[in-house]
Amino acid sequence: MKKPNMMLLVFSAMSFVLAMTAFVFSGILDKVAVSLGISVADSGLLNTMYSYGAAFGVPITLILFRKVERSRMLKLMLFATILTTFALIYAQNFVQLLIVRLLMGISANSYGVLAISTILALSPKDRQGRSLAFYIMGSSLALVIGIPLTRALSAVLDWRSIFWILNAMMLLSLVYFLKYLPKADHEATKLDLKNELQFFKDGKTLLLLAYTLTMFMGYHAFYTYATPYLLLLFPSIEPLMSLILVGLGLASFTGNLIGGHVSDAIGYAKSMMLGAVLQTAAMLLILVFQPSKWLSVLFIIGWLMSAWFTGLQLNTGIAQVTENKSSFMLSINGSLIQLGGAFGASLAAVVINLTGIQSIVFVTLLTSLALILIQVVSMRKYP
Repeated sequence: MKKPNMMLLVFSAMSFVLAMTAFVFSGILDKVAVSLGISVADSGLLNTMYSYGAAFGVPITLILFRKVERSRMLKLMLFATILTTFALIYAQNFVQLLIVRLLMGISANSYGVLAISTILALSPKDRQGRSLAFYIMGSSLALVIGIPLTRALSAVLDWRSIFWILNAMMLLSLVYFLKYLPKADHEATKLDLKNELQFFKDGKTLLLLAYTLTMFMGYHAFYTYATPYLLLLFPSIEPLMSLILVGLGLASFTGNLIGGHVSDAIGYAKSMMLGAVLQTAAMLLILVFQPSKWLSVLFIIGWLMSAWFTGLQLNTGIAQVTENKSSFMLSINGSLIQLGGAFGASLAAVVINLTGIQSIVFVTLLTSLALILIQVVSMRKYP
């Protein structure tokens, strides 16, 4: 690979940009609602449609374009994301915005799956974890500085101007990829649907997918409501909430970075077990010390760090189990992340209505225990 460090840097920058396109509305929903003349609840559908596009559209897209060489497909999906961003900027009404967000969810996340597959293919096996961690670092930085910065910029720029900036960065990355991204072996990267379906008969792969779905159910059950959880239990914490959110962002960044090094050192399977144990321990501590304001904040930060430590291992595991020959399985893994998040947030909403927000800890604690069980079975049956 020509200029490998620069290539990885561009991929990481694109991870930041695409995370911003996914999350940017979350930070400015109230302002988007005002500009469109709709309710905040309705404006939240812009994120929902993006998630549906990611969950259902990506596997279908990879099947439909299965004969296209991987690096070419990556550039096509990036170009499609640029076009959908232009369409978003010029959309005339809310219905058009929803349709465009659905399409953006498909193209941006198809690019994301292909980017992960490409990075892993271009990295030596003993550095795959660190390379993937560096790539994911872009999305964690979006949480640390991107979303707060967007909120600040929204005082002087409208949301369409923010997307203009993101689109300019995507265009620069596309130009770089067109010039420097090497072509992959076409036979090694094209999608053979018959062979892909064989992976669903592989117990190790199925357990990895079960781990993904379960983990992100628990993750989103708690993280979606982490801010109101803290504010309801400790109203006096509100003036410091911005600093706490930065701390959570730094926790995700640090957990991801450590996860890459640990994965390369001990392998993804042991790292997944370690991550499940750490998440369980953190949730137990959150439960036990629920009456304590600062210990609750500390252990939530620790839990988020362990979750991001673990999340990295899932794509690494899928890539290594399939010998990096299945972008389709990576897309299925990505779809389960989205579906797990939707299921988890919905389950948490039911629990909150029935028993109160403090009970969401139990949902994530149970899913963390389930992760340990899944990984024990996986490591014993498929050593």
